[in-house]
Amino acid sequence: MNDMRILMETKALSKNFGSLAAVSDVSIQVFEGEIHAIIGPNGAGKTTFLNLLSGELPASSGALYF
Repeated sequence: MNDMRILMETKALSKNFGSLAAVSDVSIQVFEGEIHAIIGPNGAGKTTFLNLLSGELPASSGALYF
């Protein structure tokens, strides 16, 4: 049996600024004890994704669970 708990989960998380999709349909699960990194080129939506996770920005669609 897996004893690791899910600490955070996103399901189809998206953020649009007008017609620009900064973050599109991101689904992840972060389990207790895991370490993750967000990598990508400039303009890929990394900061927008972190702002969605922190609650700084509201999502256009999808869900975030803690």
